Amino acid sequence: IQAFDAMLRVNLNGPFYLSHYAIPHMPRGCSSIIHVSSTRALQSEADTVGYTASKAGLSMCLSSQAITYAGHARVNAILPGWINTSDEHEHEVAIREVDKQWHPVGRVGEPVDVAQLCLFLCDESKSGFITGQQFVVDGGTTVKMVYPS
Repeated sequence: IQAFDAMLRVNLNGPFYLSHYAIPHMPRGCSSIIHVSSTRALQSEADTVGYTASKAGLSMCLSSQAITYAGHARVNAILPGWINTSDEHEHEVAIREVDKQWHPVGRVGEPVDVAQLCLFLCDESKSGFITGQQFVVDGGTTVKMVYPS
């Protein structure tokens, strides 16, 4: 129960409070709030109920915020899948060929994949008509049909 509550506090309450208290200080009409969620908002596995519930809750939070903050800020979310955040040495050891092949694009994600989308979503001239959306950055794994082997 404590782990579940902790997940909600960090992954749902944290982004909610941060955006709630930041919005009055943001320029009206050209601001962008980007929640970083996870593909776990869309799919789950055993023993991840707190994490998946918190990320799914953040999805609905952003939907409501997109309407609530309309005219003040656009609100979107990025849902990364497997993003390699290890250093170079660990990277070579940790990511196997089978891990790359699991992704339809043939590789594991890199932080720059998420960063480029953040830059796009923050650019009013490029994404000014986008709000209330979730962007999956996972190399195609969430759309892949999986059968037991």
